[in-house]
Amino acid sequence: MKVYAATDIGRVRPINEDSYYAPKPGERFCAVADGMGGHNAGEVASAMAVRVLEEEMRTPIQPTEEALRRAVERANAEIWRASKEREGCLGMGTTITALCMEGNIAHIAQVGDSRAYLIRNRAILQVTTDHTLVEEMVLSGLITPSEALSHPKRNYITRALGTAETVEVDLLRLDTRPNDVFLLCSDGLSNALSERELLEIMLSGMRMEDKVSTLIERALHRGGHDNITVLLVTCEEEKK
Repeated sequence: MKVYAATDIGRVRPINEDSYYAPKPGERFCAVADGMGGHNAGEVASAMAVRVLEEEMRTPIQPTEEALRRAVERANAEIWRASKEREGCLGMGTTITALCMEGNIAHIAQVGDSRAYLIRNRAILQVTTDHTLVEEMVLSGLITPSEALSHPKRNYITRALGTAETVEVDLLRLDTRPNDVFLLCSDGLSNALSERELLEIMLSGMRMEDKVSTLIERALHRGGHDNITVLLVTCEEEKK
């Protein structure tokens, strides 16, 4: 597992409320979190989420899937408690999309509308489900996916960490292949670029580091209306 990551404040927001975690040597997990709330509270919530994930996943005592669930549920509880106790943090919350590699299995935990995509065989697939009002409307057949892209309520999140005392965590388990690449991102990227545009960059001959910077630059060119965070995760092993 190797992770290439970067974040950018964008061109509009006064602070960057995104946080991400890239693995230290020997670690096999990473995450992106997109905070929300007044003042700097979103920044606080997303930072708390990745800190708790690191603490829980550093020495997991449970199977990987359950360790991820425990980490996200603990993060939710700590953010919920802090939102009640800390001045200026009322109502803060954050998304989280976390990935952990276990051999050739990728485990993903999801809450909110940050995303994980899988690039395989020159195709791209969104493997997580957005916890948003418009996604629920699409799944219910009330609107089409194309209508969701411009729906006035497309940013209404229905599930996040810290906004309720408990949280339901989506858990995915995917078999990986040697050339697979996962793209984890905040909605500052996914709202700015279509899947076709994401795939075009991912299939280019650029180095992974340059693909990360190009994805961010393209989102900035589209206006940079939100913070932008990008993680590219490959199945290659770190060189000794």
